[in-house]
Amino acid sequence: MRLSTFGLVIFSALGSSRALAPVSVTWSECPPITGIECATVQVPLDWADESKGMIPIALARVAATTPQREGYMFFNPGGPGGSGVEFIQYSGQEIQAHFGAGWDIISWDPRGVGGSGPNITFFSGESDYDAFWNPLFGGGHVGAHGNLTQQSDVDLLMTQVSTYDGVAQSLNQRMIERNGESLKYVGTCAVVRDLVYLVDSLYGQGTDVNFWGISYGTVIAGYLTQMFPDRVGRVILDGVLDPEKYGNNIPMKWMETDIYDIDFALKSWTEACAGSNKCALSTRNDTSSSLLTKIDTILNTAYERYDGSIPVFNLSGIFTWPYDTATYAIQSSMYSTMASDDIGPLLAAIGQHQSNSNSTLLSGKVEPAYMTLPMGRSPYSVMPIYDTIPPDALSNIAFAVFCGDAIDDGSTTTEDAFKETVRISQSVSRIFGSLFPINSLRPMCHKWTPRAVERLPQKFNKQPKNVVLVMSTMGDPITPYYSARRLASSNMLGSKARLVRLNSIGHSTFSNNSTCIVDVVKKFIAGTPPDDAGNDEADVTCNIERTIFGAVPSTWQQFQFNQTHDEPNTSSNSPSGAARFGMGYGLFFGFVSASLWLLG
Repeated sequence: MRLSTFGLVIFSALGSSRALAPVSVTWSECPPITGIECATVQVPLDWADESKGMIPIALARVAATTPQREGYMFFNPGGPGGSGVEFIQYSGQEIQAHFGAGWDIISWDPRGVGGSGPNITFFSGESDYDAFWNPLFGGGHVGAHGNLTQQSDVDLLMTQVSTYDGVAQSLNQRMIERNGESLKYVGTCAVVRDLVYLVDSLYGQGTDVNFWGISYGTVIAGYLTQMFPDRVGRVILDGVLDPEKYGNNIPMKWMETDIYDIDFALKSWTEACAGSNKCALSTRNDTSSSLLTKIDTILNTAYERYDGSIPVFNLSGIFTWPYDTATYAIQSSMYSTMASDDIGPLLAAIGQHQSNSNSTLLSGKVEPAYMTLPMGRSPYSVMPIYDTIPPDALSNIAFAVFCGDAIDDGSTTTEDAFKETVRISQSVSRIFGSLFPINSLRPMCHKWTPRAVERLPQKFNKQPKNVVLVMSTMGDPITPYYSARRLASSNMLGSKARLVRLNSIGHSTFSNNSTCIVDVVKKFIAGTPPDDAGNDEADVTCNIERTIFGAVPSTWQQFQFNQTHDEPNTSSNSPSGAARFGMGYGLFFGFVSASLWLLG
């Protein structure tokens, strides 16, 4: 039975769904990686109405090899739109090596992703993708503004309200025309019910759910604690996208949360880079301040030289990049910056080109509206993957999930979203704040009409059966420590959460090497959570052993949490020029290769 509450459709009993008998799951080897098994399980399209038919859910696992299985762990690598099957194919064996041979390491493609139904389509290919998004890019368009500290750039941005509005309306209309009712059945609540059913089928009905969610995966984990509090087993939330805000707030109203820590993260990166011969941007005498000045100069030079073209060109003309492109590349690189130095070579190459020097650091063609998801090391790279647009970007599944999960928004306008972008750029992040109109799902959600048949508009006040682990770096470029602390606070999960703080930068603890984090996780999955400190501060504080450049800066162990973000840090040690920011449309929440966490 469904009840209508505050205009939203929810189940009358959140922890229950129509009884569907668990099924036997048949596994088989799946290429291209040997030792990975795949399977498909059928689940209801609509958990409240089985008559609407069934859809396939694709799974992958690295199976335990010991006679007696010790445990299992489901993973979601982020998104919305990240493929759990690909995650296991490329990272599952490394994860199992840390957990132990007695563990099943398993994931699945959430609804609308990869091999899981319903099939969601939007773009037929790269040319279709480019044609749709290009109206936002080039001189005089949304992608041409700077960091919005110049009134002329603010004025230019506001002239593009109608253009952006038209693209947002076309997005909604086209998605409905191509996918119809299917868009209502890819929401996070349905994904949580799928997860619980997969556990029932694989490990026995009623078995505790063990789950590690990264980035958007923490929304799945957070919803699990509220929908099925009595099924929570070993659950880890890593790089927290605030699940309570996600389900209760108009998307545009909490945009700034995402980038609370990004300027701080970039400054911290320069502290590690400064003076290191392993950092491409640094000379022996560079300091953090001088590196930030270099970055400021590079961005301002790009801003001043931008010729208005849409960025499809050979990198020999890199000095003509709109700095939408380069700033988005910097932001993406920061997801896993302590595992691979992509910021340094990128900025060094751009600086050399601007000085008319020869550079062979980058080559190839830049797509007009897509860089690459920041997914860490091999087989993926944070550096641009040219001429490649992945399936999740072609399907636009992220919009269907993120906007479909949101509460109804009948009052917000595109002009409101642009004004909020200006405010954020001027008061929260002068480096990255202006990326929102072209690098975020949020400003378009107010035009999105298909809503998930089940959503979760409630306070997170249910206490899960078991303690959950909530982890974050102090310099996360997209899911700030603030969100992890808030979720674990006495106002939310309280004594049923343990907050783990990592004094480093990067998106989630997966993006770092820390034996402390590994030790905390190993003890947690074995049944021993950290002791409760009895307050809202971190129960455990971890450090990393090294950065990719060498020793950990001493300042990193003195990271201080900003108790309130009412007055964001706008230190003069951040680049503050008028450089043009952002690249183009891409997924808002990336996921990081599991191998990064294993560096510890």
